Amino acid sequence: MTIPDRRPERAELGPTTAAYVKAMGWRSVNAHTHISLVNGYVYVEVPKAGCGTMKATLGGLEAARLGPKLVERVQAAPHDRTKMTAFVKPFQLPPAQLEEVFTSTQFKRFAVVRDPAARLLSGYLEKIRQGLQQSAQIFETLTDLGRAPKSAADISFADFIDVIGAQSSRDQDPHWRRQVDHLGLPGMRYDALIHLEELGASWGQIGALINVPDVQEEFFCRNSTQAGAHLAEHYTSELFTKVSEIYADDYATLHYPVEW
Repeated sequence: MTIPDRRPERAELGPTTAAYVKAMGWRSVNAHTHISLVNGYVYVEVPKAGCGTMKATLGGLEAARLGPKLVERVQAAPHDRTKMTAFVKPFQLPPAQLEEVFTSTQFKRFAVVRDPAARLLSGYLEKIRQGLQQSAQIFETLTDLGRAPKSAADISFADFIDVIGAQSSRDQDPHWRRQVDHLGLPGMRYDALIHLEELGASWGQIGALINVPDVQEEFFCRNSTQAGAHLAEHYTSELFTKVSEIYADDYATLHYPVEW
């Protein structure tokens, strides 16, 4: 049986959707966009920026319309895309409706973002130092350069930074992709870009965005690396300068000071 490619042509999409898909790819837009038609909001996930907490909490609220068992399933494995999701995904909507979701004042759009240096270190500690699948591309590049260590888990932070710094956002893994590009800025218009560092004090704001005034976090990602507390152990002034250059647009657009 031949499986047809039913992805929409870019010409079928509205201008905002088409620009976002062109920049980040249809797969990424679908993977990281979480839509509630019932509550009128769009949460765009930034990996390594509280996404486990957000998907479990918001997904649990959406799944509650189906019953407690579904809430437990969503919150037990918020990152597992093979499990049930309570959100509507972009591929499920006709192009005109998807464009409305991305542009209309009838929907609130928001994301949680993170200090670029801490987010990058978190991605390195979880995905590279543990030798997970995201390390394979970095290892292959270093092999081609004649600089590969014995195993992917042995990749140094400095070599990691050199490799990802030479990549375009589209080619970067989402766990360390430039946040501004990942979010489709400046074309995508958001009602709020909440700093992860202020998430604990932001649930009232999130409640207003999702039309659930009494929302509060009910799940913290159990895989947290606590990278923000370990910056000095891994960064030198030279490495931080490189990172501040790679993520210059993130620092400026997301209003993070260039310091560590």
